[in-house]
Amino acid sequence: MQSQISDYRILMITPFHKNPRGNKLTSERLQAGLHQRGWNLELLSLESYNWQEMLGKGLREKRYSMVHGLNITHFTRVLSAFPDITRLPLLLTTTGTDVNYDLFLNRRPVITRTLNSVSYIVIFDDYFKTTFEELYPEYSYKLVTIPQGVYLQKGEGPNRSQLGLNEDDFIFLLPSGIRPVKNLELAIDALEKLQPEFPHLRLLILGTIIDKEYSNCILKRINDLPWVIYPGEFPHQQMYSLLSTGDVVLNTSHAEGQPQAALEAMSLGKPCLLTAVPGNINIIENGREGYYVHNQDDLAAAARKLMLNRELRQQMGENARHLVQKKYSLKKELDAYESLYHKVLSI
Repeated sequence: MQSQISDYRILMITPFHKNPRGNKLTSERLQAGLHQRGWNLELLSLESYNWQEMLGKGLREKRYSMVHGLNITHFTRVLSAFPDITRLPLLLTTTGTDVNYDLFLNRRPVITRTLNSVSYIVIFDDYFKTTFEELYPEYSYKLVTIPQGVYLQKGEGPNRSQLGLNEDDFIFLLPSGIRPVKNLELAIDALEKLQPEFPHLRLLILGTIIDKEYSNCILKRINDLPWVIYPGEFPHQQMYSLLSTGDVVLNTSHAEGQPQAALEAMSLGKPCLLTAVPGNINIIENGREGYYVHNQDDLAAAARKLMLNRELRQQMGENARHLVQKKYSLKKELDAYESLYHKVLSI
């Protein structure tokens, strides 16, 4: 089987690859994992200045057996620029914002052409089936649910003291790219209500600056809040160490694809507080691995409960660890994609 599948060259197209954000991590995880299993996988980023030249050359040379695109909107860009690519077997993985926002925008004709052209559409959670069934019921038969696998390697990184934290600080982790959809101000506003009562409370923001205007507003605000710490950007190889420093992980997004960074922290035994929004819903059982929150008051109340109850915090953390092992394993993700690749290629 190894020699057989290596005869097929797969092109994976990702919209982003420069910064450690979801699409980059997903594409690298799949490329590395499937390569280890014998698949011949190339990666092309639309952030490359000459991506059109590279793709055009590959298509002219008939280099690829199949194309796997990430993100509906950006893959639609590719199909618009290279309509002949539809002669190849195509697979599409939706990655979050494209499902939550872009499907509802006035792009229906081009989106329809993309959905019509692909063999299968991967979604991270069954929750997103309702969106497709509402807007594009004719393509719902193409949907395949594959939860993201968590792959977090041990690596050296800054410790508490190097981050300006004390050993007795209680640390809420907010691993998130800094852009409006991530709604970082919800975490800041909610925890600001608790900070006078708990002077050792800290909020550690871990992520890359994506939206400069929004980031400037956030950084300007936290400059006057010494209990909120943003140490800058770190490579993903250091996330194991960084996430290990925390006590509770937060995701306060307006909408999600599937919060990979929160799942990574949960794999280390951290309970979670998640906004009850598409992409987060169905991740956990409320009250078991953590809590869903709807607003500042919810978040503040849940955070206070976890701070005051060490036994509850530890139990929820263990539940979170077991959930990730059971539902979000890398092996299960790679098995599912391998099965799909065989179907798309008819091998």
